[in-house]
Amino acid sequence: MKLQQLSKLPHGHFRKYFCSFLLLLFVILCIPQTALAAGRPGKVTGIKCGTTTSNSINISWTPQSGISGYQIFRSSSYDGPYKKIMNISAGNQAFCNLNLQSGREYYYRVRAYRGSTVGRFSKILAARTKGAAQAATVRVSANVRKRAGTNHALLATLAPGTKVTVICVTSTKSGTPWSRITFPLNGRKKTGYIRSDLLSLGGQQTAKRKGVVIAASGLHLRRSASARSQIIATLPMNTTVTILRETTGTDMQKWYQVSVKLGGRTRKGYVAARFIRVI
Repeated sequence: MKLQQLSKLPHGHFRKYFCSFLLLLFVILCIPQTALAAGRPGKVTGIKCGTTTSNSINISWTPQSGISGYQIFRSSSYDGPYKKIMNISAGNQAFCNLNLQSGREYYYRVRAYRGSTVGRFSKILAARTKGAAQAATVRVSANVRKRAGTNHALLATLAPGTKVTVICVTSTKSGTPWSRITFPLNGRKKTGYIRSDLLSLGGQQTAKRKGVVIAASGLHLRRSASARSQIIATLPMNTTVTILRETTGTDMQKWYQVSVKLGGRTRKGYVAARFIRVI
């Protein structure tokens, strides 16, 4: 019915139609939003890291009522992708993640669900397994960032030769290894992230030993103890090398710094220890 027609109705009828219109408007605008708010769980809050070991991380959060349970998501990179690793019942407010790598940082997000309706994710929680800290030296001028990746805020630029401590390793979304470090800045100790191949890890000095390459397809001699580091040369199987020292690589495995004669020149670099047989 048009407004002009409504205006010609008796006063009682006009008031009846007008009140019905207001009621319908209230139903359209208010009830769906109220129902949605009542049906969707709230955002998970209070997420934090608890006890950790060399291969496990415990996380917990503030519990919610009236939900079906929680979904746990994890990533090896702050920027994702995050994959669901577990659904747990509503009666729980903690989760222990087992079978992890030592000395590595992981990232978690948690959300509640009610039936097929999910709530908003918690903030991202960064947590690391226990691992031995490693002394390292910056090889070239290098940027330290708030998180692993060049898309994150710049904290400082470190000069070659700067001494730092590697707390743990992580990676970018593309899989590039980065290290979480503590470093000196204006007389204070700061924490940030640096590309792992820009560091030379300190290692245990050992008496020089001989070793032989056992990798059938050849072994890369790298500039630092990282599978992502620049390749200096490829050593054929049965190449004899001199082991200068042991160190821990960005993969938290044992590496050797070695010297080897190639084409009449002595080259130094790093190789994964599992591909060297000490002789």
